[in-house]
Amino acid sequence: MAGESVIRDVSGVYSRLFDHRAVLQNECKFVVREFESKRNDREALRLAEALKIVNEIQNKIPECKELAERMNDVQDHLKDARQRCHDILEKEEQDLNKSRREEIKIKTKKKWDEFLKEKDKEEEKIEKDFMTKSLKLKEKYGMVDMSVAE
Repeated sequence: MAGESVIRDVSGVYSRLFDHRAVLQNECKFVVREFESKRNDREALRLAEALKIVNEIQNKIPECKELAERMNDVQDHLKDARQRCHDILEKEEQDLNKSRREEIKIKTKKKWDEFLKEKDKEEEKIEKDFMTKSLKLKEKYGMVDMSVAE
């Protein structure tokens, strides 16, 4: 008998330490009663709303994937358009620089032509002064050559 009581005590301790089925069943029953009695149908309504929202999201996932693919195409088109605009702006800038260079070239050429005209006038004036002075000197010293004077 003593052996039986020891075995019963050991099995009782063992079942309390390692067999939690009864405790878990009681906890589950308590949670269900809590949901049913105190919270009425609020949680069920919330779960139904959540299920509805999840279903809507699942229905929109393929549409979102399709839109994502379209967005990739649109992004590629935008990159191409941006590159074209950049190229156009570069060409316009080059054209502006080219036209500005042409304007500067024309102005510089005009200034150079004016400079050459002034030098020609100065050269003619110097030649004329030289001729008049040389004639005066020749007259002064009596070496006038009639062919030069004419």
